[in-house]
Amino acid sequence: MSGWRLAEDVALPPSLAPGRLLWCGIGGSLLPADALIQALAATSLRHRWQPLASPETNGLRLEAEDQLVFASKSGRTLELWTWIGRLRAQAGWGRWHQVPVVITQDDQNPLARLARAEGWTLLPIPEKVGGRYSAFTAIGALPLHWAGLEAPRFLSAAREVVAQTEQERGPWGVRVWDMVATLTTGYLRGTDQWVLMPYATHLETVGAWWVQLVAESLGKQAADGSRRGFTPIRAIGPQDQHAQLQRWLDGPRNVGMVMVTVGHNHAAEPSDPPSQCPFPGLGRWGGEDIVRAQAEGTREALEEAGIPVVHWHLDSLDEASLGAFLMAWQLAVGLCGVALEVDPFDQPAVESGKRRTLLKLGIS
Repeated sequence: MSGWRLAEDVALPPSLAPGRLLWCGIGGSLLPADALIQALAATSLRHRWQPLASPETNGLRLEAEDQLVFASKSGRTLELWTWIGRLRAQAGWGRWHQVPVVITQDDQNPLARLARAEGWTLLPIPEKVGGRYSAFTAIGALPLHWAGLEAPRFLSAAREVVAQTEQERGPWGVRVWDMVATLTTGYLRGTDQWVLMPYATHLETVGAWWVQLVAESLGKQAADGSRRGFTPIRAIGPQDQHAQLQRWLDGPRNVGMVMVTVGHNHAAEPSDPPSQCPFPGLGRWGGEDIVRAQAEGTREALEEAGIPVVHWHLDSLDEASLGAFLMAWQLAVGLCGVALEVDPFDQPAVESGKRRTLLKLGIS
């Protein structure tokens, strides 16, 4: 699984269908793509982005302009094949402007065989890349391409973070190694829960990607049988100041916080608070000013209470900054797994749940 540091350029199809992007996948085959679209794509494109993950019925109907993507590293994901069967039963199946795209490991798995049999576009995931480390494969590059964004910038920024970390230099190298030290020393002192709390609405789905990365990589039994790891908690500011801050400040002292802020635009939209507004002078502050004050106030309150706080600031939100951010976390989690003496690249307990699911369905 040396691919956790890999960010190679991806050969993408020159064109995609002009309608919705129907992305069939789950876990590491969906979360990086969803995070990138929600963080970077234009509003009109986010409305055309349709993840199909849970097998529950949603009434979706195929249209000729839809672009279908079937993503699964193993090619054997139950949820994916549920959607293939459901879509294949529709009248619109096969009446597409562009053939479906399949993203999978090119090892003769069932999904790869289906793509070849049907003449669909096949984008391979390198064998050495673990599923939850797949942001820098076609899983991440294709949605950026569909959204008219620059996948090469995303991948190039990730490679620079790898170089800085390996050479222990530069701002991202410092961030990665400091994060590894903070996580491991905190764990030895009883900090086994960590919150990722971006103060940027567009980064909310990045939290879902981060939760899987941390939970599946660092919640393990070590060779001596001891249970080790972290509980990742997904939050978003300022919403979770009102929902979870009470627990973090006054609850058990086993939690740490990673706060993320983005840019700072002082330009204010017109505001005319009524005379009843309990905050004098509120109208002279822009929304970004208020969010920044909320982030700083929350950080100060947490630090005063003795809660470990790490603050990551991104100057802007674009392909390069998000590529660097995601790769920095992949590196920090992989290195932390080594420090905790667990394998950050397997997920044996998950496989047990999958087997039991198939038994309940009578599928061998």
